Amino acid sequence: MRVNLEVNLRDIPGELLRVLEPIAKYGGNIVSIIHLRDRLLKPNQRVKVNLIVEVPSQKSLENIIKEIESRGIFISKVGEVKRRRIITVALVGHIVDTDLRDTIDRINDLKYALVEDVSLSMPSPEKESSAIFEISLDEGIDLKKFYEELERICKEKNL
Repeated sequence: MRVNLEVNLRDIPGELLRVLEPIAKYGGNIVSIIHLRDRLLKPNQRVKVNLIVEVPSQKSLENIIKEIESRGIFISKVGEVKRRRIITVALVGHIVDTDLRDTIDRINDLKYALVEDVSLSMPSPEKESSAIFEISLDEGIDLKKFYEELERICKEKNL
């Protein structure tokens, strides 16, 4: 699951590392770090850092929070970020000719799916092309339901 952690750090070297170590120790993975340090920061003022972390379980999150706080670091926010699962699918056919943009839009219109990335290989305009789609799905979505919807789109486009 993805979780948003907002921590308030002292503006000293190594402070961020003291937050990152427990995340790694308990199997977490950093998705993003936003650190806006003001140039006019006064001595002893704290810097707000926002981290989005992928953690394997609620228990690992609890261990991460406990250890960060035991290090004297103040966590001002713990909030869940929408849980997503990333899947990779390959489509083959006249992908460009059947309107790649429309295919992406139709997948995104499923409301629980979002095309995150597309890699296209097109050997020549006359030949079939192939595309690798990275698609994130809301956690808990029935994969069979998604694949049925994707298959319906592909059949209409002969992909």
